[in-house]
Amino acid sequence: MGVDEKIKALEDEIRNTKRHKGTEHHIGLLFAKVARFKRERVDRAIKKSAMSGGGFDIRKEGDATVVMVGFPSVGKSTLITKLTNAKSKIAAYEFTTLDCIPGILEYGGASIQILDLPGIIAGAQEGKGRGREILSVSRKADLILILLDPLNRWQYDVITKELREVGIRLEGHPPRISVKKGIKGGIRIHSAVKLTRLTPQAIISILNEYGFHNGDITFGDNYAAEDLIDALEANRVYSRSLVVVNKVDLTGGIPPGFPTGAVGISADRGAGIEEVKKAIYEKLGFMKVYTKPRTGEIKWNEPMIMKTGSTIEAMCRKLPKAFLKDFRYALIWGKSAKFQGQRVGRDHVLQDGDVVFIVKR
Repeated sequence: MGVDEKIKALEDEIRNTKRHKGTEHHIGLLFAKVARFKRERVDRAIKKSAMSGGGFDIRKEGDATVVMVGFPSVGKSTLITKLTNAKSKIAAYEFTTLDCIPGILEYGGASIQILDLPGIIAGAQEGKGRGREILSVSRKADLILILLDPLNRWQYDVITKELREVGIRLEGHPPRISVKKGIKGGIRIHSAVKLTRLTPQAIISILNEYGFHNGDITFGDNYAAEDLIDALEANRVYSRSLVVVNKVDLTGGIPPGFPTGAVGISADRGAGIEEVKKAIYEKLGFMKVYTKPRTGEIKWNEPMIMKTGSTIEAMCRKLPKAFLKDFRYALIWGKSAKFQGQRVGRDHVLQDGDVVFIVKR
C-alpha cells in the first residue's frame, strides 16, 4: 500500500470504531499513525516543489509574503495584477495560471510579496492537479489570502480542509502542551484543567507512538487528541489569513454565511482593491522602527518595516552584514525601552515607533 492508501485505511478504521473508554487507546494510536503518514506526504511534496523547477521554487522577497489560494477561475490572476506589478495571464477559463507568479505590493512603506498560485481543487493534498506543491508553498507564507466566489460558499470549507491536511492552522496558536522525556517511571500526566477530551490511555498511546515511554506531560488547557498530535509533530504552521470574496457585483455584496471580516471586491472593475491592500497590511501586523545615525537627524519618513515581535537581531539582518557581524549593543528610545537610551542586546524585542542606534565593534 502507498501512503495515500494507508491514510485512507486508517481514517476509515477511525470512522468505523465506536468511541468509548475501551477504544480511546486504540483510536489515539490510529490518529498518531495518520499524522505520521501525512507528515511524510507533506515532506515529500515540499521536497518535490523545491526540486521541480516548475515555477514553484520562489525566493522570498520584501517584508512579508502573501500566498493567494482559490479555486480555478475565481479571479486570482486579475486580482494580483490590480495589487502588484506582476504580469499574470488572464483568461475567462480555468487553469490559466500554471506556475507560481510573484508580484510586489507597495503599501504603507512596506514591500509585500504576493504569489499567484494555480487554482486549488478538492483533493489537492492527495496530489490532484499540482495541489501538494501549491500547499507546500502556502506553508511558507506570512499570510494566506483565500479568494472565493460569492455563489460558492462551500469553496471556503474545502480550502481550509486542504490547508489543515498539510499542517496549516489558520488563525490558530500552538497548543500549550509540554512534554519532557524521562528515563524511568512511565508517563506522568499533569493538567491545569480537567481533561474531558482525552483519557490517560489515549495520551499514553499517542506518546508511545512518538517514542515517549517515560517522562512528564503538562496540559495548559482541555485539549483533544489532534491538539496533542500537533504539539508532538512540531511542524505545524500557524498562519494568518484573509478572506476576499470576488465578483460581489453579481450578488450585490457578500452573501450570508461567509467568514466575519471577509472583504468584498470586484477585481474586474477594480472595486474594493484599496480595501484589500489595507486589510493585507493590517493582517500582517507590521510595525515601524527608525534608525538613529551617528550624526544628523532621524529620517522619520524612511522607517524600517518590521513584523510585530521582531528583535534587534532581526533588524540587523535587514541592514548591511557588518551590523550583525560586528554588533556590540544597541541603544533604544521608545516604547520598548525601560528608560530612554537603554542599552540592550540583540535579543531585545522592539515595539512600534522605537528608535535604534547600533554600536559596532
